[in-house]
Amino acid sequence: MRPQNLRISAEALTSLVLMSGVPVFIKYTNANEYTIGIVRLLMAAVLIGLLILYRKERLTLKISHLKKLAIIGIFFSFHWITYFISIKISTASIGILGASTYGIHLIFLGWIFLKSKPRIIDIFTIIIAFWGTYLIIPEFSFNNNITLGLAISILSGLFFAMLPILHQKNQFIPGNQRALGQYVFAIPLFLLFIPRYNFDLSANDWYSLLYLGIFGTFMAHTLWINVTTKLNTTITSLIFYIIIPITMTVSYFWLGEDMKLNKLLGALLIVSANIVGILSRFYPRKIKVELG
Repeated sequence: MRPQNLRISAEALTSLVLMSGVPVFIKYTNANEYTIGIVRLLMAAVLIGLLILYRKERLTLKISHLKKLAIIGIFFSFHWITYFISIKISTASIGILGASTYGIHLIFLGWIFLKSKPRIIDIFTIIIAFWGTYLIIPEFSFNNNITLGLAISILSGLFFAMLPILHQKNQFIPGNQRALGQYVFAIPLFLLFIPRYNFDLSANDWYSLLYLGIFGTFMAHTLWINVTTKLNTTITSLIFYIIIPITMTVSYFWLGEDMKLNKLLGALLIVSANIVGILSRFYPRKIKVELG
């Protein structure tokens, strides 16, 4: 393996392992979703800013660049706030499973923005994903936290699906500066919830926030931005699913999260549907059947 490929692989693996602990610590800490968001963003913005200064990177940002970074930050902030809320009201596993549906969202985004025709395989993957969702939720009612949490995390997956596309379109902006812009422009949304912040926390809660800010944001997301910029979106979409078994395993042993057979089967169906959908885009010539 070439040194450059080895480095990207190491960055991807490190990022994914660090991110797999994020849902667990979000659920574990007593800090609410708004406090978690602002603390993570401020920590990450300061650290990436110091890194830019340490490396003496030349700032080449223009007004037009700031607008593009603002769009990235807005999508990132919506992804985060919905993701945090879903985990808090349901479980860590439900949060990551819902967000992992971004592979299905990519199909819809292709239909809308790229005018690509729906194919049999696309319809098949959506049906399988819905089947997996049916197995996980207790009932189709937002009166239970599992269904509501899953619905919100699926929305989070939609915002998450936009980020690799936006980063690749704006890769002419240096990676660290894009990361700084993503964090800084995500802050305003969380500032709207200042009255909801809760900083009266235990030592364990603050240790969790330190992990989320330093390892789960500054290191994990900054590395992931670099990975998603350099690798094909199909590859990064596929390797992202490494997170799910790690998160579910840690949630089971540390948080005591329930792992019934229907939940595990539902998770398998959701992940499989997304992977099939992504692979069908990777090998378009082998699957030519279209509708209409």
